[in-house]
Amino acid sequence: MNPNKFLYEFTLEKEEFLEKTVVSKDEAGQEIKTTKKELINRPIKIRILKPTRKVFDEAELFYGVKLSEGIKSGLLTRSLLAKRYQNDGGALSDPEKQRYAGLYLDLFKKETEFQRLQLNLDNLPQESRQKKTEVVLNDLLDVRKELQEFELYQSNLFEQTAENRARNQTIMWWVLTLSYIESEKDTFEPIFTDSSYDNKLSKYDEIEDGEDDFIKIVIKKLAYFISLWYVGRITNKDDFTYFEKVYSGEKDIADLPNREENNQTVKSE
Repeated sequence: MNPNKFLYEFTLEKEEFLEKTVVSKDEAGQEIKTTKKELINRPIKIRILKPTRKVFDEAELFYGVKLSEGIKSGLLTRSLLAKRYQNDGGALSDPEKQRYAGLYLDLFKKETEFQRLQLNLDNLPQESRQKKTEVVLNDLLDVRKELQEFELYQSNLFEQTAENRARNQTIMWWVLTLSYIESEKDTFEPIFTDSSYDNKLSKYDEIEDGEDDFIKIVIKKLAYFISLWYVGRITNKDDFTYFEKVYSGEKDIADLPNREENNQTVKSE
């Protein structure tokens, strides 16, 4: 299959037993053939299909159907949810708002105190300064943890929307559609061969519940790449290469320069 029809290719090694025949001779000079199994690591190529305009159209239709299903099932859209919280005075109650504001004030005070201790502006003895620094650092950690819980709570409220449900299901649709694996040398076939989305999804669940660790690793890495591609973080082969190094721990995600979103990806917002 033409490599230009794929977004990206990577290789994973699969442990396999290879039968190896060893020929020896007995005392009478007769040949003896012994078959042994040798554990080897066989490299297998995995490819992500480059979607055509027709496939993009199918994905957009799938997203629209899933969005409609979510709304019919009672899920709010992002805009309606935001409007509801705005009418109700926000996602937080008045006591929660006061606590949230108080935490930011505490954070400012603790950071100021920590800076004073670092510079030793109060001329404290070393032992006393160290003990106070430890206390302030522990307080800072507690304040930041509680602030993160507030922010996570507000973020999670907007996760339960019709758009997010449709987006997550569409990402899965792309994974089931774009995943190809090498069957023979330079011959590739789709991992999920059935034409029905539900049947492909059942196959995905079978893999996750099965005992083949290699194929589990394959679909996990494919889901990682395709999710990033779908949301626009990956727009070219250099991005794929970079995020593969992030996946393996060779690179830090924080080092990635800002990139423009890929206009060819399906928009879910």
